[in-house]
Amino acid sequence: MAQAAVDVVRKPTIADVRARTLSLWLLGAVGLLALVPEALTGPVTWAVLAIGLLVGLPHGAVDHLVPEWTLGRELPRSIFVLIVVAYVTVAALAFGLLLAQPVLAASLFLVVSILHFGAGDVEFLEVSGRLRSWQRPIAVLAFGLTPVALPIAVHAEQARPVLVGLAPELVVLTAPTVRTTALLVTVALVAVTAWSVTVQGRLRIALDLAVLCVAFVLAPPLLAFAAYFGGWHAARHIARLLALDPRNAADLAIGRTGRPLLRFARSALLPTVASVVVLLGLWWGAGGVEGLVAAHLGLLVALTMPHVALVSWLDRRRRNSRVEVIA
Repeated sequence: MAQAAVDVVRKPTIADVRARTLSLWLLGAVGLLALVPEALTGPVTWAVLAIGLLVGLPHGAVDHLVPEWTLGRELPRSIFVLIVVAYVTVAALAFGLLLAQPVLAASLFLVVSILHFGAGDVEFLEVSGRLRSWQRPIAVLAFGLTPVALPIAVHAEQARPVLVGLAPELVVLTAPTVRTTALLVTVALVAVTAWSVTVQGRLRIALDLAVLCVAFVLAPPLLAFAAYFGGWHAARHIARLLALDPRNAADLAIGRTGRPLLRFARSALLPTVASVVVLLGLWWGAGGVEGLVAAHLGLLVALTMPHVALVSWLDRRRRNSRVEVIA
């Protein structure tokens, strides 16, 4: 019974295929651009980071619709309102924690981001379906540490301004001992995961890990993360949402992504505009692109917590449903 369960994986939709292609080409291009570092320094990098963060912002803008899409039925108005209120409350509490205890909030944000980024790729690539139970957390950490810990370990000086933007005390992460430890742990987890999927003949997953590693080792961390957040993490999550929305089933089945993307854009418009308005309010008086990035990081901390909670629920329900169907 257990063996039958691990052999079942979801067939990628056309949205999945195109999102993965986009992300691989984009991060690969970032790695190539790193060969001409003169073009990727100073204000240009800060501007690219701001653009990447803004482009990635809408991927969580339809979180309020995910419960209905997942359950396959329309929720009562009272339940829907309760979900929205809970989401906003958690976001406000997270932002309040950042203001009151910036070190604690920023540290929690980094840990949660590692787990969220890693789980996102593991679910998108259907890694869980063919890995042993002990291999899944290793894969999550491999995919999650690469965009977070690896750039800090390899490009400490360039990563320092972002860490200071979250909490000045986080510069301790750029200490030689911490960087060496993070690098060794990340490389070991990536190697184990790459080996695990390679022996199964799933070379595409090893390719994703390789592209991520190359991009974050070669490119300036701000540029690499901007491309990753907007063109990798957000793009892949949106592809999953397109498949989750029942209105898109017919279009995706015949290879169409235009109308599903338009539906997503309409659903995400108002929450995205609201987030941008809040972002501009936080930025007011900060000045410059660096101020925008710092303000965005604060907003990102706030929105990440409820977003991660909701996506984790979605992933857990999806994995459990797969096992129940097989059983």
